[in-house]
Amino acid sequence: MSEPNFPKLQPAMTMMVEIRAAQAVGSASRGTPLNAVPMTGGTAVSHPSFATPIDAVVDGQGNDYIRNDPSGKHMRLDAHAVLKSVLLPSPSSVM
Repeated sequence: MSEPNFPKLQPAMTMMVEIRAAQAVGSASRGTPLNAVPMTGGTAVSHPSFATPIDAVVDGQGNDYIRNDPSGKHMRLDAHAVLKSVLLPSPSSVM
């Protein structure tokens, strides 16, 4: 029997970010601890085998939200950032 043709995961990009100290913003008393880690800069570069080339920088400030499960055994990361391509011309040079 042949194996099913399921999609395979492949690395898309590597992100290197600059961060500031984490800030506790959740409610520890209600068991919903949440930390926000500001991302103040960084880069994103696609993996060489990835179909879509990406070469970008973090534009402005993003945040990485880290939520600890009440048991303390697991953490969930939820990162948000805007990337700006370094391959695209600036709007002023398009005119």
